[in-house]
Amino acid sequence: MNFQNKAEYLLLKFFSIFFFFLKKFHKQLPSRVLSFLLIYIFPLRRDVILKNLQIAFPKLNAAELKKLLKNVYSSSAKTLVEVIFFRKFSETEIWELISFENFEIVEEKIREERGLILLTAHFGNWELGALAVGLKLKNIKLNVLVKQQRNPYVTDWLNAMRMRFGNLTVPLGASVRNIYKVLQQKGVVGVVGDQRGPKEGLRVKFFNRDTAVYPGTAAIALKLNVPIVFAITVRNKAGKYIMYFEELNYDDVKGSVDEKIQQINQKYMRKLESYITEYPEQWFWMHNIWKY
Repeated sequence: MNFQNKAEYLLLKFFSIFFFFLKKFHKQLPSRVLSFLLIYIFPLRRDVILKNLQIAFPKLNAAELKKLLKNVYSSSAKTLVEVIFFRKFSETEIWELISFENFEIVEEKIREERGLILLTAHFGNWELGALAVGLKLKNIKLNVLVKQQRNPYVTDWLNAMRMRFGNLTVPLGASVRNIYKVLQQKGVVGVVGDQRGPKEGLRVKFFNRDTAVYPGTAAIALKLNVPIVFAITVRNKAGKYIMYFEELNYDDVKGSVDEKIQQINQKYMRKLESYITEYPEQWFWMHNIWKY
C-alpha cells in the first residue's frame, strides 16, 4: 500500500511537470490534453457520472447525455489542472482568475461577531474560491474543512496548496469539535457541504430524490446561532470565475431541532440544485451521492 501511495504521488508530480511544460506552448493546452485523456482513454467513474446525470436529468436523450458527459470531463479537467497550477500562482494571478459578487454579505456577518459558516460545494473550482476568500479576509483566518484522501502524500500535497495564503485546514474526522471551537471564538469556517451522508442518517430532496446528507454543519449553526452564507464559484465562458455569496437565512425554520436541521439542509441543497441546473457540467458528478 505504501508503494502504491508513493507511485500515485510520483504520477501526480509527473503530470504537474508535464502540464507546466504544455502551458509554455498554450495556456489551455494542459486542460485540453487532460480532457482528451478523461473522455477517450481513462474515463474515470463513467458509470457513476452517467447514473447521476440520468437521475438528475431524466428527460435527456442518449445524445444529450453523451454531450453532457464530455462537458463534465472537460470541466473536471480544467479544475484539476488549475489546482495543480495554484501551487505556483501569485496573489495577482488569483485575482486575475476570480471576482466576487455580494462579498459585502460576508463582511457584514463578520462584523456581527457571531462566527460565520461559508457553505459551498464541489462546483466550478471550489479550491480557488477558498484561496480567494482567504486572501480577501486578510487578517482573519479561514478554517477550511477538508476530507483526508486515501493517499496521505496527496493529502499533504493538497493541504500545502490550500494553506499557501494563510488558510488553515480542519480534518474531517475531528470536524465537529474543531469547528465548534473555531465558531465559539467567532472565527470563519469553510465547509463543502455536498458530501454523501451516512446511509441511515438525515435525508433531503435533491433533484426530486431522497439524498443522504450530513447534519453536523446545520446542527452547529443552530446551537451557536451562527449565520450561514452560501458561497459558490462559477466558471464563465471566458474561463474565469465569479464567486457568488448569499445568506442562507434559517430564521424561518420551525419544529423540533431535528426538523430544523433538515430544513436548513434542504435550503442548501435546493440552492445548490439551482446552480447545477443552470451549469450542469460544473458539478462534481464523479461523487456517488446516490449510492443508496
